[in-house]
Amino acid sequence: MKYKKVYLPFDEQFICSIQNPAKPTIVVSIFGKSTLASKSCKARFVNDFYDRPIFDSSLVQDTNSKLQSSIECFHDEAGGIVYLHLTGSFDSLSITQNIDELSTEIEEKGFLRVWSTLKYNYACSLLFLFNISHILVLTHPVPIFDASYLSFFKALDCSRSKFLNIIKSTLSKIPNVSSSWMENGRLCSPRLLFYYESCPDEFKKNKQTTGPCHPGLKKAEHSLEDQIYSILRKRRIISNISINSMFAIPANQEYVFMDDSPDQILDWDEFLTNSLITMCNSSSVVIKDSFNDCEVEDILENDFLNKSHNIKKFLFDHIEVAFKKGFDDNIGRHAITIANYFEAPDIGTWCQVANEMYNLFIIAKDLDEESKIAMEALRSFLDIDTNFSERRCRKVQPIAMATYQENLPSHYNRNYHDTRVAQALSVFAQHARGPLFDDYIQILIQDCDQLWQSGRQMCETLSLTGNPCTQPLHKGGTVDGPIKEPEQDDNPVNREDFPVMEHSSSVMYLSACNCGHKQGTREDPFTIRTANYDFYQIMAKDCICGCLDRINFPVFQPSTQDFRAAQLFAKPPVIAGRKNSAGLLHTPTQMGHTQGLSLGGVFASCHSVDPINDILGEESRNRELPDRQGLISVELTNRQKNEDTISSNQIVIRVTDTESETKEKSLVRQPSTTEYLPGMLHTDSPNSLLPQFPSWSLVCLGSSCLYSHNLGLQETQHPGFLNSTAYLLPWDVTVRLEHHPRDRYWNTDKNKINLSPVQRGRKTKGFREFSVKIFIGVEYECPRGHRFMCSAPDKILTTANNGIVKENGNKVSNSDMPLYFPCPCSSASMMAQLMRIHVVTPKAPVHVTLNPMVQPDENGGPIFVTGFDTPIELTQSTYWILRLPYVYAGDRGPYLPPKDPSQKNVGKLLKGVYSVAEATTDNNKLNI
Repeated sequence: MKYKKVYLPFDEQFICSIQNPAKPTIVVSIFGKSTLASKSCKARFVNDFYDRPIFDSSLVQDTNSKLQSSIECFHDEAGGIVYLHLTGSFDSLSITQNIDELSTEIEEKGFLRVWSTLKYNYACSLLFLFNISHILVLTHPVPIFDASYLSFFKALDCSRSKFLNIIKSTLSKIPNVSSSWMENGRLCSPRLLFYYESCPDEFKKNKQTTGPCHPGLKKAEHSLEDQIYSILRKRRIISNISINSMFAIPANQEYVFMDDSPDQILDWDEFLTNSLITMCNSSSVVIKDSFNDCEVEDILENDFLNKSHNIKKFLFDHIEVAFKKGFDDNIGRHAITIANYFEAPDIGTWCQVANEMYNLFIIAKDLDEESKIAMEALRSFLDIDTNFSERRCRKVQPIAMATYQENLPSHYNRNYHDTRVAQALSVFAQHARGPLFDDYIQILIQDCDQLWQSGRQMCETLSLTGNPCTQPLHKGGTVDGPIKEPEQDDNPVNREDFPVMEHSSSVMYLSACNCGHKQGTREDPFTIRTANYDFYQIMAKDCICGCLDRINFPVFQPSTQDFRAAQLFAKPPVIAGRKNSAGLLHTPTQMGHTQGLSLGGVFASCHSVDPINDILGEESRNRELPDRQGLISVELTNRQKNEDTISSNQIVIRVTDTESETKEKSLVRQPSTTEYLPGMLHTDSPNSLLPQFPSWSLVCLGSSCLYSHNLGLQETQHPGFLNSTAYLLPWDVTVRLEHHPRDRYWNTDKNKINLSPVQRGRKTKGFREFSVKIFIGVEYECPRGHRFMCSAPDKILTTANNGIVKENGNKVSNSDMPLYFPCPCSSASMMAQLMRIHVVTPKAPVHVTLNPMVQPDENGGPIFVTGFDTPIELTQSTYWILRLPYVYAGDRGPYLPPKDPSQKNVGKLLKGVYSVAEATTDNNKLNI
């Protein structure tokens, strides 16, 4: 136990092992910097004092290389001396072995932050040593004064007064602490000595040299003493009155020592061998009796004292003064007038005080408010870089904030806000410096966000066309779905304290009415009702739309006043606020998500060709479609077989008599009268729900003579059409009657069929064929009000100079037409949307039928339908216009038009829209 090394804080086992706890003790602390070869050991000379490895210095021993500071202790009980050895972050071995940890912290926090933390921890350890030691030895590998310690000494000196009351309070709780010790807060004004592990090469001894040191070595030591004293006095770290300083320098004794011993490590094999021998000798000495121990110590002491220049004599001269009369380092006229305080405490009391001080300065847990303030003061005094950075950043931050506030509008959106924040950060980065740069960047961003959110924030709720609301942040305003607040993850916006107003994006569009006779400006819609119904109702008041014949679409008819929107459930969930390749804006809606139901029961008999199977690429299937009287069925086919009697555009009508043939009545499911569909009707909607308003419109302009194929659509009646595009396409359809028709429908003079000269009287195996001419047109309209017709899925209708249309409607009727098409109105990439279908029916005993089905997303989105169980029958010899929805919104949100003209194939009107059925007495009723 005599030569055992321990670590602070002391445990009970060490304190109890002290044989004479009342013996006076002198404390010597060793700190400084070490080379890599020293393995963090700066107290190798203590090992030489006792001729054994008390502190680790041998390469064959494992040393403490932790980055955190630790204090080793050795107690020479016989001599009454305690040695403290500080190791940690300022040792080269600790830095190199913990370089990975340091590199990670530097990447995360920055070098100045990490270095500041290391300096602070080291300063706390020094503050502990200066308060419990009599002598401090600052070691350094080379004989120069390390000016980096000036900042430590100045910080310790400035913060000592702030810790004085805390130290007094701590000492008052420990028994046997004298009143003088308690009053001064430390044992004495400690002496600081400087030990250099090497000297200039011309003064260094070699292995063969013996005797006194080089004559110039003492002169070099004295010269360095003068430099150190001058530096410390000019920096006001020491003064004439030692009790007022953090430490003192002896006035009449040497305090600089340069080791002139030869280099210790020349041959590694020799060094390791000598280390092994030293370890063996130290073991043999430990097991000797006390008599032999004393004999060995006397021999070693005489050997050291016989030399004129050695570290033991240098250090023990100061220890001897401490034991005899204590230190009196006052100089000048104050040397006699001011008494100096010095105390050599007993080892037992000193161990208790050392443990309490260790908990206060190094562990620093459960500190009171006064202790925390003192610790922060020490960090502030020490961290010059941080102080400079804080002062600089505080000065620049108002300038950067003024840059953000310059010419701010009354309210603005997030993009504008982010742009102004970037400008402010640029100004801040030009002038701010130091480790607090990133912290003040965050403060600047928070201040800008706070200013923006305190009355200047724009609503930014997205319209159905993808434009944000430009009103100030408000509550109220109808949208199809919950309000999409601006992106504020940390501070969600509370709209309850804002004014009530409607949403507005300040974007205006030019659109035509249902019939296309009148154009008007419309605001950017935020609801489906505004987009597809309300605007056209307002336009109908100033147009002939309000008095035209029309076909009403199925809508919800309430049977009670307590009707409500149906609660739908979703599959699959989607992410709000994202756009897919088809331009779908996924926003949460009030209708929630759709159920796993389909409209198979409602739309199974909508068309003679199953449109779903046609999309999937299946062959057309023959299907009997019962009408309201069960008299006829219609089949539309595109047969590719070699049949002489059927052409590529031919309608086959089979006439049957229901009196001789019974048919099963199809089960018609009645729609709900208490719950309505909260969105638009599509194939994924529940089959028992209908919307509150129609998104489609079908009006009859009048007789078919209103359209002249030679003149086309007149600009006065259909404004907005581009030149040479306002024409309908002729579509010649051959109709073949299977079985002879009944006289009441086919043989009367009123319904007599005008056959062409080629076809007149032509019969084939009891069949009769005739040709009908239908005029159709697909009209596109851009947001600027420009309108044009298309003659094919990839071509705009053009006419010759004389106004003759050389194209027909075969491609339009037998192809999927794109929902969006680039508008040729300007060089800007403006997309036009398919808005109207024009149909001029022939004067023949047949009905042209319409069954429009729109799929705005080709990647598996829903198909939007009208809601009729059967195709819509149009009257003979009339001009009809079907207006399609302005906005298509499914359960996942609205489908936006593509911004890139190369995406013109996104969305389509499915083929199979047009067909021909036999004229019957029961037609779709008109609303006049």
